[in-house]
This record gives sequence, C-alpha cells and structure tokens, in this order.
Amino acid sequence: MKKILFTGGGGAGSEALHRLLNDRYEMHFADADRQAIDPSIPEERRHEIPFANDPAFADRLCGLFRTLDIDLLVPGVDEELLVVAELAEEGRVKALLPPKRFVETHLDKAVSMEQLGELAPKTVPAENAEELGFPCIVKPRRGRGSRGVSVIQSAEKLAAYLTLSEGDAGSCIAQELAIGQEFTVMMAADSVGMLRAVVPVAVGIKRGITLRAETVRDETVEAACRKIHEADPVSGCYNIQLIRQEDGRVLVFEINPRVSTTMCLGVAAGIDPIAILLQNVDGENLLPFAENLQLRRHWVNCFEDGM
Repeated sequence: MKKILFTGGGGAGSEALHRLLNDRYEMHFADADRQAIDPSIPEERRHEIPFANDPAFADRLCGLFRTLDIDLLVPGVDEELLVVAELAEEGRVKALLPPKRFVETHLDKAVSMEQLGELAPKTVPAENAEELGFPCIVKPRRGRGSRGVSVIQSAEKLAAYLTLSEGDAGSCIAQELAIGQEFTVMMAADSVGMLRAVVPVAVGIKRGITLRAETVRDETVEAACRKIHEADPVSGCYNIQLIRQEDGRVLVFEINPRVSTTMCLGVAAGIDPIAILLQNVDGENLLPFAENLQLRRHWVNCFEDGM
C-alpha cells in the first residue's frame, strides 16, 4: 500500500480525505499545530512539522518523508510550496505539485494574471485601481484564503485600504469586479503533464474556504481550463478559481499551484489525483466524475481531558 503524506493537515479537507482514501493508501497528515489535525485520524498518522519559514522545515519534512517511507507528499500550504518544489527538483521528495517555475509564476498573482492574458480580468497595480472604475477588487499579490481581498467602492476607500495594507502599494493588485457564478476547479495531470481530469465545482457559500459547493459539468468552464493547461501542460494537481459571467465569458481570477480544500469533493466524485500521478492512468479522454455531488461543511466540537 502506497504511503501518502499531506501537509496542512489541520485544514478543512483532511478528515474527508482520510475517510475517502484510507482504504487505498496509508494516509499521514502533518501540521505545525498537530492538535489542529482532526482526531478521527489515528494519532500515529498525525505529525508535527515546523512552519515553512523555520530554517528546520526542509530537513524535518525530508526526515519525516524518509522515516515514514512516504511515496508521495501532498503540500497544502502556499508558504511551503517553493521549498517543496525545490526539494522535489533535488529528488529529496516526490510531490503532487507542479514544477517550481509554475509554482513561482502563480504564487505571484500579478505575474499569473499577465500569463493568462484574455482569460484574466483586467488587472493593474492597486494604486492604479481608478483605471478600472469602482467597484473593483483589491488584494495582495501574494496571499491565500481570501486574506486581504476587498471590494473597493471608491477612491477614498482605496486610499484607506492601501494605508492599512501591509507593505507598499506595489504589494497589491486591483482587478475588475466580475459578477457571476464562481467555480473552483480541480486540475489533475499525470507525471508527463497529460491532463486526465477537470472537475468544476460551483461555489455556493465561501468564507475564506468553500463551505457549500457542488460538482457540475460545464463545457464553457471546462474549455477555458483545458486551454490554460494546453498552454502550460504541467504534471501534478492544481486549482483554478474563476467566474462564469451571465454572458458566458469566463474570467480566471486566481490559480493555486497546489491542491485545494475542495480536493476531497473531487475525490468523492471519483477522481483520484494521487493515482493519476503515480499510475499514469491509461486513456486519452478526461476521466468522468459524479455530477451534482454536494459538499456541505459543518463544525464539529471535540472535548478532551487535559490531564
């Protein structure tokens, strides 16, 4: 049985991933806060690692990879991605992650949008947001989980945002405000970059992470995502976030060069990115998935004896 190690193990999808995949793989989860990992996961499968900015992070992660005899590492935290990509390039780990150059490009939202061209919303440095008109979206060039993302209604509110934002104005971008149905799309390719699965997920409720969502077949969304992959056919699994407007136009507002918290919904729908990467699943067509499968996230309260 292959052994898989997920980082960001305290994330919203870990419990479901363990439940869905534990009969196929020996599943392990690591986090800087081990207690954040869902207690339904056996204690011996929960591991503590340093934060990504800790000098000991790379060696500790590689040590865990060797000690547990892990077959595949699945990083889930943006701050870790470049380190993991470098370790993969050096052959110290095998990771479900696109190449380092892809990671570098899409961690910088300004560079990412420039590469996407006509599929991206109009994007300018935040200090030039008035060129787009108001309202518009302003957000950090680097960031995750909707942190620092705001709808800006006026020049006065833009000035306040830039004053309160960390770093200088050049650390933020502004984008045209796209109105329509939001999608988060799982892209899964094999080890040679052949795209094997596209799973569009219509977002219902989002609070930093997606709380309510549903798998759908949408040819317009699928075509846009295939176009992105054809332009840069990387291996591994990544996530595309986009808006399908009422006129049918698709605007991609973010590419996450890693698995997302909705990976568990893709797995529940029948798509296993791990198997796609490790086994190079045969065939030329995209793999089918279960349509209209809904994700609903709820809080669970755990009580433990502190003694």
